Amino acid sequence: MVYGGSRWVMAIHGAAVAMECTVAALETSLDTLLDDFCIDSFAKGSSPITGIIHPYQPDEVFPSLSATARHMAQLSDLTDVYEDAGRYWIVDDRWGMARIDPGRKQWQSWILPQPAIDPLSVAELSVVWPMAELLRSRGLHLAPVISTVRDGFAVLIICPFGIEPELTAMIDNNYKVIGQRWTALREEDGRVALLRMPGRVERTLAPRLRFGADDQDGWIDVTNAYPGSSQTHAFCDAVVVVEPGRRPKAHLREKTPEQGAELLRQQWPVTELNVAGQPGAFATALAESCRCYELQLSRNSKDLLALLNSMRFATAIPHGRSLAA
Repeated sequence: MVYGGSRWVMAIHGAAVAMECTVAALETSLDTLLDDFCIDSFAKGSSPITGIIHPYQPDEVFPSLSATARHMAQLSDLTDVYEDAGRYWIVDDRWGMARIDPGRKQWQSWILPQPAIDPLSVAELSVVWPMAELLRSRGLHLAPVISTVRDGFAVLIICPFGIEPELTAMIDNNYKVIGQRWTALREEDGRVALLRMPGRVERTLAPRLRFGADDQDGWIDVTNAYPGSSQTHAFCDAVVVVEPGRRPKAHLREKTPEQGAELLRQQWPVTELNVAGQPGAFATALAESCRCYELQLSRNSKDLLALLNSMRFATAIPHGRSLAA
C-alpha cells in the first residue's frame, strides 16, 4: 500500500529519530510536541530510531500481529499489551494499535478513523510513548511529568490530573517551566537532568483575556501565553508525587530514599515495557539523587507555592511527619 504524508527528521536532545506520518489529523498535535526537535539531516554515522504512523487498515494491521503473542498486561479496560520474541503490541480501543520492535529500533502505529480521545492524546499514546520505550536504550527517558525551576531549585511533579492553576501561579512567582506536560530526563554527572519538552496543558480555569489564539479546544501552551517563562535544562533537586483528587487542605510528606524509590516505582506515570533493562530502574536512581515527597493538593492553587518554598528553604521535614500549606 502506498502512502503520502509528512516525514520527520529529529534530534531529541541528541537522540536521532526519523518518522513518517500519513494521518493528517495528527499533524497539528505532532507539531506541538515535536517540531522544536526537527533538523535538516542526521549527523554522519547516526543510527536513528524510526517510527511509522498510518491510518488503520485491516489488510496492513492483521499481518503485523503475532499468532503466538502472549498477553503481558492490561493497563486499563481499553488498553492491553502483548509480547512475542521481544516485540510488543499495544492495543487500545480508543485510538488503535502500536507495535514496538526494539531489535529493529522501530515502532509503527495504526490510528482508527474516529478515535475516542482528542488528537493530542492520540499523538502522545501512538508516538511519544512508543518512542520513549525505544529512547530509553539511548539513556533518554520521556515521561508525562511537569518540571519547573526557580533560582536553581528544580522540581519534578508527578500528578494524575491537570494543575494548570498551580502552574500559572508558579510562573507568576518567577518559576520557569521546563516541561508542562512531558519532560525528558537523563543522568548527567551523577545527577538527573530535566530537559525541555514542548506541549500544552488542559485548561481548568475560566477563559481569560491573557489567553488568545494559542488556546485550542481547551488546551493551552503556558510558555507561549507567558513569554520568557521557559527553561531548557536544570538538575532535579526534588520529586513530588501528587495524590489523586483535591482536599480542603494541602499536605506535604517527605519520604526516605527507600520509601521514595518504592513510591516512584509504583506511581511512575508511563508504563515501561521491558524494552531496555529493568523497568523502574531509572525511578530508583531518581529517588537516590533527589529528595522525594508525597503531596496532597487543595483547591487553593497557591498552596503548592507555599509548600515548594518549604522544600527550597527547609533542610528536611522529619520523616513520618507532614507539613501543611
